[in-house]
Amino acid sequence: MKSNNINEIDKTHFKCYKFDDGTVYYGEIAYLDEFNNIVTANLEKYNDEMLKHLKIIRHGIGVALYGVTENNSFSSRYEGHWSKDKKTGQGICYYPDKSLYEGNFVSNVFEGYGKFTWANNETYTGEWRNAKMEGEGEFRHSDGHVLKGKFTNNYYLDVINRFFNINFYLFIFNQFLIYLIYTNQ
Repeated sequence: MKSNNINEIDKTHFKCYKFDDGTVYYGEIAYLDEFNNIVTANLEKYNDEMLKHLKIIRHGIGVALYGVTENNSFSSRYEGHWSKDKKTGQGICYYPDKSLYEGNFVSNVFEGYGKFTWANNETYTGEWRNAKMEGEGEFRHSDGHVLKGKFTNNYYLDVINRFFNINFYLFIFNQFLIYLIYTNQ
């Protein structure tokens, strides 16, 4: 089993590439043929003309650096697993505003279990579906207030059974509260 820590990985087969979009990648690669199949055969048997038709992709474990800044550093970084040039599996993504996501990716989006930390130190730890807080999770505000329970489409949903068996569904979005009240019948 491969380690998730990039510092513990055998980098013997790592390659360094700069892609057309300016992204710099250091990690494991693969080649795709014109039918989008990964080429696994020994590449030494390919001549120069054949190699022109193969596309280099990120595949395996590696680090991608995005967005060159004015002082020639990078604004974003992803460390983790890749599959056919997409972030897939465990990874950590560092964003320009100093926020970060650590968790599972599927086809470049947050999917499964993960933790997002905003620049103001607010965190969400829990389930993600299609890059949205979805399922069981815990949101910690920077002031220490905690929302724990069910999240749907980036909304917090909490059922409170109080006040004469009236159920309150509490939705919190961007610090605004919206109450939807109904009675059990």
